[in-house]
Amino acid sequence: MKRFFVRYFGLLLLLPVFLFSCAGTPEPIQDDYFFPEAVEPVEEDIVLPEEAEPVEEDIVLPEEVEPKEELISEVEPIKPEETEVTEIPQPKRLVLTFGGDIMAHTPNFSIKDYSLIYKDIEEILQNDDLSFANLETPVHSGRPYENYPTFNVQPPYVQAAIDAGFQVFSLANNHTNDQGLEGMEETLSYFQSKESEGIYAAGIKKAGQTGITWQLIEKDGWRILFAAITEILNSHNNVNRIDYIAPNSERREQLCKELEEIRQENPCDLFVLSVHTCEDEYVHAITDLRRRLYRSFIKSGVDIVWANHPHLAKEWEIFIDDTENVENGNIEAIAMYALGNTISGQRTNPQFNKPETNRDYTGDGYLIQVVLERLLPQENELHVIEDTNPIPEKNFRIVSVSPYLITTYIDPQGQYIIKQLNETFIQSLKDEGRTTWANYLAERKKLMEKINAKYVHIDSLK
Repeated sequence: MKRFFVRYFGLLLLLPVFLFSCAGTPEPIQDDYFFPEAVEPVEEDIVLPEEAEPVEEDIVLPEEVEPKEELISEVEPIKPEETEVTEIPQPKRLVLTFGGDIMAHTPNFSIKDYSLIYKDIEEILQNDDLSFANLETPVHSGRPYENYPTFNVQPPYVQAAIDAGFQVFSLANNHTNDQGLEGMEETLSYFQSKESEGIYAAGIKKAGQTGITWQLIEKDGWRILFAAITEILNSHNNVNRIDYIAPNSERREQLCKELEEIRQENPCDLFVLSVHTCEDEYVHAITDLRRRLYRSFIKSGVDIVWANHPHLAKEWEIFIDDTENVENGNIEAIAMYALGNTISGQRTNPQFNKPETNRDYTGDGYLIQVVLERLLPQENELHVIEDTNPIPEKNFRIVSVSPYLITTYIDPQGQYIIKQLNETFIQSLKDEGRTTWANYLAERKKLMEKINAKYVHIDSLK
């Protein structure tokens, strides 16, 4: 056995080598797999079961069960957290317009429709809160219209001014007594009947009344104290019924004390004083005495001094804390020395070739519009003027002082009407072929624009 194993062991080792060399490279597999032949399906008759008729059965529904009332506690919906929005308070504004003299010469009251007089300035008067005018005539319905020197009008003439937008009237002037005591009582009665319509007047006293009169006007949360005095009268009869102040230093000192007391006894936001001046008419110059007088009124508590009588316009002073930076300065008070005629018949013969003639200034005037703004609380704490005789602490600022130039124009029908004296009106005259009037008023406009505001530092009030 051992010999057999040795003899054939070598052959066994060579056998795998021999088999591997005989095998060679394998050939790819051919797709000749055998599939059995397809068997055609055998059709068979399918016997369906006969359709069974439905069997009707009584369906018993369960009895309706009433829902049980359950107590459900109301649960408040969850609200989103509310964010507090802090509104920035807006200062409350007051707009005042100041005019000049409303005269009543024959050409003025002869017009058939008095509303035409004011038509062109209604847009100014009706877009403010209060408009002021000096009515230089009594109002007596039982007497005819009268011209200079003893004026009188009937209610329709004044009503036209009211309808146009004037609400506050000074009745104290040198023509207050033109119709005597009866004329003053009729005038006072007329304006008292208008108070329920928001029309105010001052300057004539009731019987037995002492001291100067005043009106406390409440307008949109503002309190405006208004008084009117005259320093000149054409007749001193019944002087005790007029707010007349004799033009001497002693009486003026008494007046300043009286103004102070009125201001203290009647809490207000604003104090307006109308002054009909004792000075020459048709004179542009302002005396130092008059400047000092108006400063003394302001120191006594007046915020706006509004003067008239010369029948022509004069400059107005704006008291401010920074005269070098007027746009950002604080305006403390205003003094208007004269605003001229708002309407009159004094320029009946315009000097077309000499528009600078002094008499021609009676045909032009100004409307001055003052915008005031109430101070916010934090501002009010800082808005105090320190002085030995201080101006009362204010709760407002004067935002702007804007002039509107006006003229009394004689239209082609001979009617004396107020027009705004601006480029638009002058151009309209040229378009209508009224070149003489156009050229004349163009020159008048240049002359009037030389009369304007003067800024004065508030230190001058000390």
